Amino acid sequence: MTSVETSQIANIKPVSTRHKWGEKVRFPLKTEQSCLRCDMVKVGRHEFEGGRDRYWTEYWRDEEHIRCEATPPCDARLEVQP
Repeated sequence: MTSVETSQIANIKPVSTRHKWGEKVRFPLKTEQSCLRCDMVKVGRHEFEGGRDRYWTEYWRDEEHIRCEATPPCDARLEVQP
């Protein structure tokens, strides 16, 4: 391996598994944020039920609801260079 190849490998940054959320878009009973790295949409919902406020978060990608307990990892598909 040449020194040029070694220096190029040293400069490669690992892909982050953390989302980079964009600006919130607010609606009457929900907010939406899109990840700038993978196009996942985080939807925060707020409803009043049984005398109490309920708040929960949903995650969507490619118009498909992702059922999960915690935030799914970012796959950073938009940052991948061809």
